[in-house]
Amino acid sequence: MHELFLTALVEDSDFEAAIAFLCGFCDIRLPWEKVDRVLYFQGPPQPTGITNQSSIQKRFMRKDTALLWKELHQSLSRQSCILQARYEVDKDLDLEPTGSPMDLDNLEGVLRWADFPDPPHGRPLITQRKTVEIWEQENLPSILRDNNFRFKTEVLEESYYFFRGDVKFRLLRHLFTRGIEDYTPLEARGGQQPTPATMLPAWEAITPVDSQKRWFLLVERHVVQDNNPDEIRKAQDQLLAVRAELEGAFEFRAIDRKVHDTRIAQQQQGIQALPQKVMLGKT
Repeated sequence: MHELFLTALVEDSDFEAAIAFLCGFCDIRLPWEKVDRVLYFQGPPQPTGITNQSSIQKRFMRKDTALLWKELHQSLSRQSCILQARYEVDKDLDLEPTGSPMDLDNLEGVLRWADFPDPPHGRPLITQRKTVEIWEQENLPSILRDNNFRFKTEVLEESYYFFRGDVKFRLLRHLFTRGIEDYTPLEARGGQQPTPATMLPAWEAITPVDSQKRWFLLVERHVVQDNNPDEIRKAQDQLLAVRAELEGAFEFRAIDRKVHDTRIAQQQQGIQALPQKVMLGKT
């Protein structure tokens, strides 16, 4: 699958106005509000794919899910990357003080991989990249650990969704759930391997990643037949048409594709690896 999206920044003071505008634009009464716990797992220095599949629950697995695992394995055999394991949470039930310890291996989550974005090719406002998302998967931490992925850090992602035909509009921001020292590169932590938190802090204690508390507006279009150039061009044209409709309401920006780079620099034998910078955002 290919995802294509436009990006705009929304000031926190404009958040309510943006919600009202997008509800009117999409002809809906209220957006769909969702909070995801997003865990980042760093792949090994050399790409090895998903070769150890002992923790993958293959019983009753659908054919399309098996094909997604195969596609992910092929991609990770070529290039090691940072993966996301995503779990929907209820901020009223799953956080302190009312929440219970979370056993992530026993919860269904989404495993997400995103490739390095394609070059803009004259359309700098559009970010487009190949992705794989495998939904309703248990044992994700064990699967990744079995294949030498290391837990890196985690955030909460607060999103408001709006839909207009096959175009998705999403207002989102990321929130720290841990101390700032847990957002430094793994290589800079003195060999200590962090683990996912068993409990999430109270909503009032969570801090936005952006110090100015700004939101991202993403206007997204997904193309399942990503080997069809005509479908990709159709999605590009559709996004640019929406951008023209929203001119004056939101300022969409060209985003350096390196911001969305999830690749792990391959380490040559005998050469010490340098610490990698953590990019928190839509990865």
